[in-house]
Amino acid sequence: MRTTTKRLAGLNGLLGLWLLAAPFAFDAPTAAARWNDVLVGTALALGAGYNYSRTARELAPNTRLTTLNATLGLWLIVAPFAFGVDGASLWNDVVVGTLVTSFAGYNTYVGTSLERNAAAADRNAS
Repeated sequence: MRTTTKRLAGLNGLLGLWLLAAPFAFDAPTAAARWNDVLVGTALALGAGYNYSRTARELAPNTRLTTLNATLGLWLIVAPFAFGVDGASLWNDVVVGTLVTSFAGYNTYVGTSLERNAAAADRNAS
């Protein structure tokens, strides 16, 4: 499980970095869409990078950050419609949002399970 969570956190970090470059690669039609991708990409890269470092040290992913990343992924799916974006920029955000939500959702599940198991072990030890 830990190898998978580490890889998925790393992939989300890479998707966040891609999202930073995407508005310039696809020439985002509006400033709002451009800034949305830059800000969401930054948040994703930072959150996923932190969780990657945690899982590399054999720690559980931070579930608050994985939940935030999953929520940002959901926002990415909706944002192009809210900003009136079409074409390649729309599909880029929808695909990246779907991947981010899936990867972060899995890491949230794993992190919650590990926290639950640790709490049960603590209760049994006392």
